[in-house]
Amino acid sequence: MTVKRSGKGFAVDVSGNALDARSLIKQFTSDVDTATKTTGTDAVSVSADVNSLSGFHDEVLSNLKLDYSAAGSRVNRLKVSAAASSGAAITISNTAGNGARALTMKSADAGAILRFLNIYEHMEGGSITLALSGTADGPMRGQVDSSNFFIVNEPKLASIVSTTPTGDSRSLNEAVKGKIDTSRVKFERGFTEIDKGSGYLKLANGVLRGPRIGTTFQGTLYDQNNNMDMTGTFMPAYGLNRIFGELPLVGVLLGNGRDRGLIGVTYRLKGNANKPVLDINPLSVIAPGIFRSIFEYR
Repeated sequence: MTVKRSGKGFAVDVSGNALDARSLIKQFTSDVDTATKTTGTDAVSVSADVNSLSGFHDEVLSNLKLDYSAAGSRVNRLKVSAAASSGAAITISNTAGNGARALTMKSADAGAILRFLNIYEHMEGGSITLALSGTADGPMRGQVDSSNFFIVNEPKLASIVSTTPTGDSRSLNEAVKGKIDTSRVKFERGFTEIDKGSGYLKLANGVLRGPRIGTTFQGTLYDQNNNMDMTGTFMPAYGLNRIFGELPLVGVLLGNGRDRGLIGVTYRLKGNANKPVLDINPLSVIAPGIFRSIFEYR
């Protein structure tokens, strides 16, 4: 490592065999209010060429090339290229200037990069593209799109399947007369629009689509008080149900659009974001798609 004084800041050049990146990740992934507001004036630029980079959940990236610039706690520039343990390419870019900020991330191993960044630990494989933009000190909006991945041992997914709704004596598994195994679920696509501001994260028009399970979702993932308020529709046997949605006439009458199945239940997750309370509407399990919106939580 070499450190040189450059005006009122420092230029750091790092090279080596291994580096623990968790402290840098925490700053980069922190909320907008702490990541964009400057608490000091010292400028720091970092250039790194490291063979092995350690992140969260025991994920390690290789062949890291990093270009980083910050003033105080404000990240002005971050460009990263690396490879996951699977060999998949990963690129991250965070740029700021002229009062605007843009963040993009691409990876051919979505699960690896999300675990590495400590964003989500229940995803395996797949590709992912994230694109957000906004003002330097304001919310960032955009979307995330992923494909061909697995969700593994997700407790919220297991709760939706196994919980017995108020007013009904059956769980969703019992209602559809089948055993829905949520330990490892394949999805063909995951998509949501994102609104990320000071202390909050809101999602809209979200959909997870797979041959066995499909779900739509929207709402506040967490707010300034760490509360969640998410609603959606959960559809078992999605590969079969979506056939109705693909048929021109039947799809309009019953499928309620291409991303809706014929049979499903509406749900709500509300309360503390770490342990939200799950509420399921028992009536919607027998309702065709076009009527399901009547029972959705608002």
